[in-house]
Amino acid sequence: MAKLRNVLNNFDLHGLNRFEKIYVLVSGGFDSTYLYEFLRTYFTDRIIPVNCYNPYEFNETLKKISKNDDNMIFIQPDKYKDVIKKAFLNLPRARELKKNKKYSKKIFPCCYKLKHKNIEKDNRFKTEKSVIISGIKRRDSRNRFSFLIQMARGTFKTLKDGKPNFYLRHKNSKMLYCYPFRDYDKRELPDDIKDELWAKYPHLQHSGCSLCPVLVLFKLVKEGERYERSVQYAKNLGVM
Repeated sequence: MAKLRNVLNNFDLHGLNRFEKIYVLVSGGFDSTYLYEFLRTYFTDRIIPVNCYNPYEFNETLKKISKNDDNMIFIQPDKYKDVIKKAFLNLPRARELKKNKKYSKKIFPCCYKLKHKNIEKDNRFKTEKSVIISGIKRRDSRNRFSFLIQMARGTFKTLKDGKPNFYLRHKNSKMLYCYPFRDYDKRELPDDIKDELWAKYPHLQHSGCSLCPVLVLFKLVKEGERYERSVQYAKNLGVM
């Protein structure tokens, strides 16, 4: 596809030159697909797409990336059905916390266990010459907004020198992450970029697990089929 326009405010692409392997976390959504396609025009032989495989999330865009890129890595989580079930069973407690304005997404550990915890176990991502590219943006959620603002100001607790940074070595896993969208302050990518991505990935849409307790807790009806499926799953478990 044609070279995509750069919308990564203040991000210096040259900083990635020091890495031999650049792992891009892909979910099949707009943001991660943009980063994958954009960065591979500069670092063709070093870009490796990675998906923490979740059967509730797999979509046509991921299938196409996998078909076209032999380097793609899928990380299979253990006991994913049990993890999802336990998360949904926490809905009553989450409602109480929300009512008392003490809610935290941490009460639903599914994202952490299915994605972050599984990638932490893989030593391929821990070498000195490798980096993991994350597509999170400020407007994705309040937690991401707070984290990326702190990264931009250099005030995040593990940034030892107190300087703004796009890179963070995670304390527990020892893996180096990079956040190119750190300063991107819009919820959506520009329409012209979406159109270019759609030309190659006609099924591209916002990604997300088809079963998600957060959708039920906040009654996110706009999520359509994902919401309806999640509500039905909660009803089956007796937590609706």
